Amino acid sequence: MKKSFTFNCIVALLLLFVTNANAQNASVSISPAGPTVCEGTTLSANTNGLTGQFSYLWSTGETTPTIIVNNSGSYRVRVTGQTLYNGVRTVSSALVPYTVIVSPIPQISVKGNTNLCPGDSVKLVAKGRRPYYSYSWSNGSTLPYTYANQSGTYVLTTSTNAGGCNYSATATVDINVYDIGYQPAVNALSSLTVCKPGFVDLSADPGFSSYEWNWFDGTTSGGSSTNQSVSILMDGSAGGTILDTSTVYLTVQLNGSCSFTSAGTVTRSIRQVELRSQDCGIFNFNSTDSIKCGVVLPYLTTPQYEFEFEETAHPGITWTYISNTQWCRFADVTPALQVSKFYNVRVRPVLDGVGYCYGNTCQIGIATLRPNHTTLSYAERADGTVIDAQIYPNPSSTEFNLVLNNVLENTPGFVTVSDLSGRTIDRFNFDGGQNTIQFGKNLMNGLYMITVEQGSFKNVTRVLKTN
Repeated sequence: MKKSFTFNCIVALLLLFVTNANAQNASVSISPAGPTVCEGTTLSANTNGLTGQFSYLWSTGETTPTIIVNNSGSYRVRVTGQTLYNGVRTVSSALVPYTVIVSPIPQISVKGNTNLCPGDSVKLVAKGRRPYYSYSWSNGSTLPYTYANQSGTYVLTTSTNAGGCNYSATATVDINVYDIGYQPAVNALSSLTVCKPGFVDLSADPGFSSYEWNWFDGTTSGGSSTNQSVSILMDGSAGGTILDTSTVYLTVQLNGSCSFTSAGTVTRSIRQVELRSQDCGIFNFNSTDSIKCGVVLPYLTTPQYEFEFEETAHPGITWTYISNTQWCRFADVTPALQVSKFYNVRVRPVLDGVGYCYGNTCQIGIATLRPNHTTLSYAERADGTVIDAQIYPNPSSTEFNLVLNNVLENTPGFVTVSDLSGRTIDRFNFDGGQNTIQFGKNLMNGLYMITVEQGSFKNVTRVLKTN
């Protein structure tokens, strides 16, 4: 009995010794040990002498078995677990310092302007420098800075292999050193040729410290502006036979120490082209006649002329004829102009395939005329006899008198009154025995077309009813 008690005491003491030894030998360490690691390295907690379910607490506040480090600093981890005989124990690692080698993100600082006057230079400096970085510039320099004195793209390569971390990255900057003979660009934001009056919009490239525009139109007038962009009014104010052109010059200043002037840019306004006054309002044209418009003075290109036709009875339906001269021959127009029809006609110049600026609309008419016809009131029949038809007064505020001479006996005739759209307002007959016919007393104020027909004779004139 005495021996059994002694044995149990010895066993208990041994167990207590082993338990205490196990608890005292529990530890935790961090790997890798450092002190230099690459950006993005994983740190792990390694335990010894602990069993069971572990809990972790890093000095960063994270509670996972591992953490990822991207910044230099000192790191510690605490681990809680069980000892061999279910004792709970918390152990801490040492505070381990780490230097984290970060991947370079190079930037170039320009100590001045990227646009330089002839002979100037500017200093380029690598930003975000670290002691373990090396530098290489595209111009051969290996310093953290270099000087740029030529136009081009400068490339900075920043790299490192410290701690076995192989990183490399680049940054670029564009430098422009202007030549002595540089001429700044004049950018057209609209056509350089516009209808009168109209605006020509121009702009200069950015990057200059000041801008000055000047334009001249061959007279004492002109204009100027100090904005990067400019709108030039082309109003044809030169007048007369002077070309409606302006020559524009741009002067830019760079860094307050040099300036450059552009070549001249010519802008132009096109004046409206009108039909000759003797062709407007004529309603007894022959289908083989021609009409003529005013001239557009040539500049760099010879203008063409586009004649537009619209039958008054069908507004909105138009067709055109392009002539290389100021003349338009009716026989060349397609679709053909029809007898006893009225047309609105207008003209515009065509330069390099682009049409500009229709002039005012004129009205004309096509009538069946005999040889040697000179006026509406006098026409020759096929047999050589003549018929004379006159209307007076014209304009009239009351009624009109139609006087007929040499009309055919026993042959009925017709008089048709129509408006400019071709709509018939009135129509009445006459016989060979009538010489004077009165009409139009109840017409409203306006312009009307009078068509007189008898046998093979047909002609058209216009009258104006006034107050």
